Amino acid sequence: MKYSLKVNYLCPHCRSYLRVWNNIIFIIKSDQRDLQGILLLNPELGNYDLIHHSSIEFKEGEMLDFMCPVCRADLTAFELHRNLVRIIMTDENNKEFDIYFSKICGEHSTFLIHDEDIVEKYGEESSVYVNYFMSRLKKRKPDKEG
Repeated sequence: MKYSLKVNYLCPHCRSYLRVWNNIIFIIKSDQRDLQGILLLNPELGNYDLIHHSSIEFKEGEMLDFMCPVCRADLTAFELHRNLVRIIMTDENNKEFDIYFSKICGEHSTFLIHDEDIVEKYGEESSVYVNYFMSRLKKRKPDKEG
């Protein structure tokens, strides 16, 4: 999907906008250390650049909890996999997509989902999670037909 300034990212709980200019804003907490802060992610899917305070150092393989900066809801996609975060993306036509990405430091895995189908996937570790999406899709297909 082509990146655009008209694309927005929303909290799936309170539907607040998470994007400010060229960043998606989260509160993050380490599940291994006493670490909490603000994390800014690049809104271009597949771009894993991030901005954080210089005193925060992430460890490869460390799991971070992502929270909405407005309602402070946990954004973990427990319904799919505890290692994934879920937010909502709206495109320039206001069409909604689910965005899932890994909350493990250094694990590059992002999915763009629409109507339970994988539209696009990014990152060298995305293959780790494909089966979780496929099994979820198979479970829901009979409901759509019946």
